[in-house]
Amino acid sequence: MDKQYNKLIKEFGETNLKINEPMNEHTSFKIGGSAQYYLTVDKIEDLIKAVVVANDLSIPYLIIGGGTNMIVSDNGIKGLVIKNNCRAFKVIDKKEIIENQEIDESEIFIYTESGAIMNLLVRFAIDQGLSGLEYQLGLPGTIGGGIYMNSNFAGKQVFVGNNVYSATLLTKSGKLKEVNDSYFNFSYDRSILQDTHETILSLVLRFIPEDKNILLERAMGALEYRRLRMPKEISTGFTYRNISINQSPRDMSSNDIKSAINYIEEAGFVGKSIGDVVIHEHPNFILNIGNAKSKDVVKLFAIVKEKIWNKFGIQLLMETHITGI
Repeated sequence: MDKQYNKLIKEFGETNLKINEPMNEHTSFKIGGSAQYYLTVDKIEDLIKAVVVANDLSIPYLIIGGGTNMIVSDNGIKGLVIKNNCRAFKVIDKKEIIENQEIDESEIFIYTESGAIMNLLVRFAIDQGLSGLEYQLGLPGTIGGGIYMNSNFAGKQVFVGNNVYSATLLTKSGKLKEVNDSYFNFSYDRSILQDTHETILSLVLRFIPEDKNILLERAMGALEYRRLRMPKEISTGFTYRNISINQSPRDMSSNDIKSAINYIEEAGFVGKSIGDVVIHEHPNFILNIGNAKSKDVVKLFAIVKEKIWNKFGIQLLMETHITGI
């Protein structure tokens, strides 16, 4: 075995480290080649150590959570894929996090590691009678991924980032960084992490106490909303970024201004396919109906992008990330 592999084995053991691991087993879209090295970590300190070791060995690395909103290249991923299974969360005493700061005394705080499964965290908050995340029931992936994308419930435009109080980040060089909510510069489908490429290690989220029955009613409504709109087939998450007001044609109605879907529908792309990659009837989703390839996703996106530009003058951007060689 090579020196890099031996060093990784020495640091993390054979149980948690795999070589040439098929990435189609670790993403929601179920495609992609193999990761050169694949490491599973379930402790924050091991996540930090993995980044430090990768940097020391000059190995490129990628940290993943639930594997949603990402498409892995057919050629695979060179370097180290770190699967973040750091999933602990708990209600915490204000004294554990707040010193010399004015806060709303009615607020309750939850500490969560970034690999926590979104649905489990949402259900925990509801069970505790804490309002803030209930509209995110049914949102796939992890809380870390939800913050990175500032995921939202489209039915009411409620964003995951609204709940952030503070966070501990890991920089690309392996340094820790403590930030508050304003650091993230949240906007529609975005956070500053998409530019800085820092990794969330843990978060402190703020909530307001509310009746559990009311929270559960909201959550089940949001779940039904998603069930009716999200495909049952294997699919990406939301594929395209929404369109900013500045990008939108002035003759489009206000309801259309922020939605990429309207442009894709009007351009006639619903049902368009290349290979086993198909644009769903809700065209912000792309389906894998069999043995989809990343090269076909890229081709299909290029066709859609070109026509949207020629027809509307809109620069369509992907929300789903294509990663790998």
